[in-house]
Amino acid sequence: MKRIEDLRAWSGMNLRVGEAADDAIPSAAVSPGVEAVFQYDHAEDWRSWEALALEVWVPAGTVVELTVKVYPLCIGRPEYIPVTTAVLAVTGQGWTPVEAAFERFDAKRAAPAFWRLITKVGLTVRYASGEQAEPMPIRRIRLQAKGGLRMHAERLSRSALPGETVRYNLTVRNESKERQAVVLGVEQYGYESMETRLEPAMLLLQPGESGEAAFTAVMHEGIAPGGCEEHQLYALPNGDSSRAKRLKLYTARAMPHPYILHTEAGWEEVQRHVQTYAWARKELEACVRTAEAWIVPETRGAGEPYAFELAERFNLHAASVAWKLTGRPEFRDKAALLLKRLANEESGYPATDSPYLHIYAAAEELELRTPRGPKVCGGGLIHEGEFMLDAASCYDLLHDSGAFSAEDHRRIESAFRIYIEKADWMITDGDTNNIPSGGMAGALLCALAIQDMRWVRRFIDGPGGFKDMVAAGVMDDGWYFEGASNYVVLFADMFTRLVHACEPWGLGLKDLRVRPAYRKNAMLSPWTERTDRPFLGMSFDKLGPVTRNYRTVKDVWDAMLPFTDGRGILFGVNDSTAKDMVRWYDLAYHVWRDPSYVSVIRGADRRDLLYGVGELPEPPADHSERSACADNTGLAILRSRRDAAGNSAPITAVIKYGSHGGYHGHFDRTALTALMRHGKNAYGPLASWYGYGSFLFKMWVQASLSHNMVAVDQRMQEPAEAKRLLFHSGEMLQACAVETTARWMDPPYGGQTPYPESFPEERGWIEGRDMPVPPVPRAQGDTGTSSEPVLQRRLVAVTDDYVVVADYLRGEEEHTFDSLHHYQGFEGLEARELRHLRHTGQMNGDPYGAGQFITDCDWYACGGPAKVRFSHHYDRQRDDSAGRHILHNEEGRMHLHLHSLWPPRQEVMTGWYAEADPVNKRVTYEVTGDGEVLAEGRFGAWILGTRQVSVPLEGTRELRLRVTVDRSVKKTVFWGDPVVILADGRRLPVTELPVRYENVDRGSGAGTDYYGGPVHLAGMPYPAALPFEPLDPQLPAAAVFDLTGVKAASFESVLGGDYPAGLDPARRKTVSIRSKGREAAFIAILEPHEGTSAIRSAEAFSADLIRVTLTDGRVQEISIHGMNGDGKDLGIRIRESRDGGMVREEESGPTD
Repeated sequence: MKRIEDLRAWSGMNLRVGEAADDAIPSAAVSPGVEAVFQYDHAEDWRSWEALALEVWVPAGTVVELTVKVYPLCIGRPEYIPVTTAVLAVTGQGWTPVEAAFERFDAKRAAPAFWRLITKVGLTVRYASGEQAEPMPIRRIRLQAKGGLRMHAERLSRSALPGETVRYNLTVRNESKERQAVVLGVEQYGYESMETRLEPAMLLLQPGESGEAAFTAVMHEGIAPGGCEEHQLYALPNGDSSRAKRLKLYTARAMPHPYILHTEAGWEEVQRHVQTYAWARKELEACVRTAEAWIVPETRGAGEPYAFELAERFNLHAASVAWKLTGRPEFRDKAALLLKRLANEESGYPATDSPYLHIYAAAEELELRTPRGPKVCGGGLIHEGEFMLDAASCYDLLHDSGAFSAEDHRRIESAFRIYIEKADWMITDGDTNNIPSGGMAGALLCALAIQDMRWVRRFIDGPGGFKDMVAAGVMDDGWYFEGASNYVVLFADMFTRLVHACEPWGLGLKDLRVRPAYRKNAMLSPWTERTDRPFLGMSFDKLGPVTRNYRTVKDVWDAMLPFTDGRGILFGVNDSTAKDMVRWYDLAYHVWRDPSYVSVIRGADRRDLLYGVGELPEPPADHSERSACADNTGLAILRSRRDAAGNSAPITAVIKYGSHGGYHGHFDRTALTALMRHGKNAYGPLASWYGYGSFLFKMWVQASLSHNMVAVDQRMQEPAEAKRLLFHSGEMLQACAVETTARWMDPPYGGQTPYPESFPEERGWIEGRDMPVPPVPRAQGDTGTSSEPVLQRRLVAVTDDYVVVADYLRGEEEHTFDSLHHYQGFEGLEARELRHLRHTGQMNGDPYGAGQFITDCDWYACGGPAKVRFSHHYDRQRDDSAGRHILHNEEGRMHLHLHSLWPPRQEVMTGWYAEADPVNKRVTYEVTGDGEVLAEGRFGAWILGTRQVSVPLEGTRELRLRVTVDRSVKKTVFWGDPVVILADGRRLPVTELPVRYENVDRGSGAGTDYYGGPVHLAGMPYPAALPFEPLDPQLPAAAVFDLTGVKAASFESVLGGDYPAGLDPARRKTVSIRSKGREAAFIAILEPHEGTSAIRSAEAFSADLIRVTLTDGRVQEISIHGMNGDGKDLGIRIRESRDGGMVREEESGPTD
């Protein structure tokens, strides 16, 4: 193995012997300006060192400049900085020691993870004068502790009861080349109270020698439970204060368990709730049922990639809580058993083995030696953190229950320390998203459970700790920067649990005000800082105004409150479904007792067992009554005051703008991200959910075309900064206007890259989703050539009866603009002069774009206004299945009418939205004639994915078709209109030939799919398609056609998978109103309603003026001004009349 000390292992160095003082020490010469390089065979861990040291021969009277470069492993996105540099200058005479301390390198101190994976070191020297050119001698290159002295303690924190003495064993090591007399001491601030002793007071150490010392501290009654004193030790070598080493120890008075979920007083309060309130009893009964049904699993075993499935955390929690509140010992024993199995050193969590890194750009990277170690559950670090959060909480609850022996306690503590040390490294790679936040949260609670205050302080104050995550992640408006509802809630929930758990320890996180990280980019990872071509097109910037000089955890709860509806549901944004907030606001209210939170909780039919408060005050206001906006996350929620009859059926619309959200952000600035009425939301950003692992996650789910917005050239909008131009909340009108100027690009090719497989060939096959191979290859993650910046404005106005959506776009070049709407229950299109233009299999066949996933497209020309009718029966089970992921809608039917009023002449497209129905499968096929293979292949059949088959049959007596599949969640395989071409040119359907079927599910016969609908392959209809799904998916399906007496010339067909399957009325339909040119304007009205429509007619007189006639006789004229100007005077006015007389009016202005 190469050693950095071996000068022969360096390139760019010439070994020297006898040319400088002290011939016994090898030296080498380095030419000025030439980088000498040391290359490891594999990445090395430098974390136990503090400096790179060497000696340089300095000629008298000269100044020598040294540049040291350290190169981390290049892997993944890449994960780490390409290089970090330290520049040093020395003067002297002869051999002069130089020390490049790691803390002096130019890397960010908050992201030191790369020091574990160093692959190369470069050293460049030069004379400061620049006039000398002779090679410079160097020697004694080595890694060492800074200053040549190391002081270490195996444990930096201990807890004790009064009267107990804690002991810290210390090791002091001399890593210099000189003998050192080291004085040991304890710094005194002045208010310390513990009796302490440090022995011996001095060590005499030879080069390379280590010495032992001990520090003791006596705990006393004068320190409160959970109180802690810090001891600052120092080691002073040879009287040189500049090289002194310091070591901080923490001694805490032991805190009685439990204290994480609750103290004993808190549990007594929960018990009182169970005795008093039906909701608490109901919640406990559910908890008990879970505990009763739980069979504690064995671990997966030694050497396995993880110990347990993530879901076991919920069972562990339920059993622990059920024991505490019922006293049933079997629940305690179940929970304790899982913790014992987790901590088992032979078969549990410590014995598992899994790579710590999970993103690889090539197969070769999988072979590299990278960090490995135990992993507690499936998923990523966020999931491990969630699991360990529950493990620590439950261990604390069970600690004194009598379920654990002394050896059990030792093993559990050891397991927690394994996770703590893993998280300590993994949260310092520069990410500040949910992954390190969750990893940190689990580690902090593990440290709290074992009462190790050094680790507690590290995970609060250190890199990637609590304060860092709050400072970097919470924006000025209080929203967490990832913006996805579920991740915002996750952040708030985890950090509030930390706040709550730390309260008994007096750590003061509840009211902690953290100084913000004013840097726009929330992340420190190098791959997030590309400006010319952002990684996967994403932005991690926190956009919008900055007015506050502190951040708190409570900010996040305050931010979400006005966006939560009266049922306690927060709509979905970015990578999220809607979230039920009631139990979470129970937690927030329990911690902060903010009466405004009661508005969410009061009257709910579900509560949180542990944190629900029994007696609630009257809330100061209804949180869901008013419109609101948040300019950093970029959301405006517009709520009408009443419906036409004065009933409580307000319309709510949400417009999206602002910060992107990084990995979980959608490319949908200006989108109508929610449209709600009667407890039903007509759209959610996870209307189609393929999961993070599919290429469709970024090529479709997050891309602009899957959202309710205007798209340019069917491409993807750059997440450029957007701003709010107008916000108005009146009696007749709620309005918001936003704008962005953004370039348009393609979705990242291949989806969430990098990954080691090729795209589309290997990845498409793995997913069972065939994709076309483009004529011009494109690299993974490439977003293509961007357009020029295009100005885009949208105004959304909510009245008591309908929603107005007005758009204006302007570019420098000609573009195609598509105003997109995606809703369920399509019923039809009505318009003047409606004319069918064409049918296409796809909206756009571009292999790089998202338009290819919208299929079975019909194109119409018509005069405006055009009316598109939707009617959907909302069903919670159906709307969260078959690839849809829509939650928390009230059941029942709601109609939605889309009135497209402008432009006056319209081109309208309707096509199927690409829902993640599990139709994908890997298909292998073979066509033979008289036993000879004529055609064969394989592909992934799904929404797309077909194979044209055309083979000669001259002289063939028997034609055999054979198909195998890897799965058959849904039956979809068809031969599209298969025919035998006769010698005279006639086309003979194979269904008219004698045939023998083998393992073929013949369904409903030719032309009808397995679920009663028409057959479409890649969006094209096949009225005579032949069903060919295997009856037994483990065996091939085959059909043998007798060609005897038939003068067959050839066989032609298309093999593929049917989509959509059946006639599901819940399927989402895409509607596009298209315009072309350098600029475009659209006006539409959306009316959601349960009964009869309130709109008799709607028309536009221009792009700025519309009239809506209502069925009750009211006539409303809405005028918009400033949409196509500079945006400064943008406004809207509504005037309502009846029988020719003015009834009321309202006008907004840009300053509202």
